[in-house]
Amino acid sequence: MSELANHTKTARASDLIERNDVTVMNIAARRGARASLDERARATFGVSLPSTPKAVEAGGALIVWAGPDQWLIIQKDEAGRDHYSELAKTFNGLASLVDVTESRTIFRISQARPSPVLSRSMGIDFHDDAFKPGDVAITHVSHLGVIVWRLPDGTAYDFACARTYSRDFGDWLRKAKA
Repeated sequence: MSELANHTKTARASDLIERNDVTVMNIAARRGARASLDERARATFGVSLPSTPKAVEAGGALIVWAGPDQWLIIQKDEAGRDHYSELAKTFNGLASLVDVTESRTIFRISQARPSPVLSRSMGIDFHDDAFKPGDVAITHVSHLGVIVWRLPDGTAYDFACARTYSRDFGDWLRKAKA
């Protein structure tokens, strides 16, 4: 467990955690396969893949729009279960699939609304009327690329960044959320 994860276990209850309990797959639709991929996703998860910056929960997964025809599929890590193999079989021939669990870090802030410093620093209007539950944004923070989404139930915000920068981003996030 990282130093940040150990630190955040002692943080106030409102708060910042590093998600070490999930697997993260990047899915990219193959050329001309978007409609078939979406059909397969509906059969598997019960929902369509978002075509706009949205995050949806269904079928034990959180599906996060990550750009045109690209998504992150985030699932609870379970001993003995190989999410990559399951998804590779499901989307065979329709999408490219990469397990990015070890190359991405996801942080969660369990707050109904981020701090004003966080809002200003990310260049995102986090007001409830502008950034609704399930909304997704791709942005930069301190020169680091970040995907941020509000959980569909509105209770928290998740931030995904490259693991290489997770310590720096985590330190920045901890200071900004205060």
